[in-house]
Amino acid sequence: MKQIVVLGGVGLIGSHLCRTLIENGERVTCIDTRGVGASPLLHDVIYEERFRYIHHDITQPFDVDCDCIINLASPAAYYAGNDLAATTLRTEILGSMNSLEVARHSGAKIIYASSGDIYGLYRDLLPDEHSTSSLPQNFEIEGKRAAEALHKAYGGDNRIARLFNTYGSGCSLSDRRVIPAMIIDALYNRDITIYGSGEQQRTFCWVGDIVDGLVKMMNAPQGKEMMIYNLGSNHEISIRQLAEKIISLTGSSSHINHIAARHSDPRRKMPNLSRARKELRWEPTTSLNEGLKRTVEYIERELTTVEFSRRTWVEMNY
Repeated sequence: MKQIVVLGGVGLIGSHLCRTLIENGERVTCIDTRGVGASPLLHDVIYEERFRYIHHDITQPFDVDCDCIINLASPAAYYAGNDLAATTLRTEILGSMNSLEVARHSGAKIIYASSGDIYGLYRDLLPDEHSTSSLPQNFEIEGKRAAEALHKAYGGDNRIARLFNTYGSGCSLSDRRVIPAMIIDALYNRDITIYGSGEQQRTFCWVGDIVDGLVKMMNAPQGKEMMIYNLGSNHEISIRQLAEKIISLTGSSSHINHIAARHSDPRRKMPNLSRARKELRWEPTTSLNEGLKRTVEYIERELTTVEFSRRTWVEMNY
């Protein structure tokens, strides 16, 4: 039985990972600034003997004995404050330094969740658009790059998972990523807004498949060099096709609303999975259709619960 620390364990991937690790017989310590109540997947896990939750900001030093740290902490996905850039950079850089120190003292391995966006994201932009200095949310990419450099500099058994677009049940209804946002709009029959023609090609990986890849990374023997893997789907779909598919799955009367294209929007984002296939024997197995059906069902239930909780006593009796 291993002692595993999941940083950012209340998030979409983190909550699925915590549950999977506990089901696999491991002891799990979840560290996050959000309470476990923020994840519907952790409501019953808090009563498990092998689960512990610690409310802590990893930009501040912490100490815990463990065999492995899986660092999924990244506020850019949910944070709504005015200092998003500074908060994200502090979490990626200071949080990585603090977790690396814990790993050094405990002799633990680290899996750091980086992003597929840190390399090759701008390779297909026009020549005069190659500068990334003014691109939106570039701070997140630069934070990931700096954190990867720190893990390489520290040495030890540090592993990098470059994650591509992930979706699934368990996401917050305030999640601003494309799939939950489109599903919520479709369920409310609101117009779905997409940038430009919507021909941008993207891949979307079911969260359970990503968790499976992270567990395989954790259990793999240490390599001679730093282990770096892309984890994501290799099935491409255009943003417009995605919107049409979601409208069809939900039976929605939503229309697609096109607005001006973003100059920073790459035409393609698809991971090369050859190393993960070869060394981890991993690739995603959940089809987009199946994953979207599960996600729609989950969000529909959550929205029904929210709407019911807002009703008055009089309304509930009629």
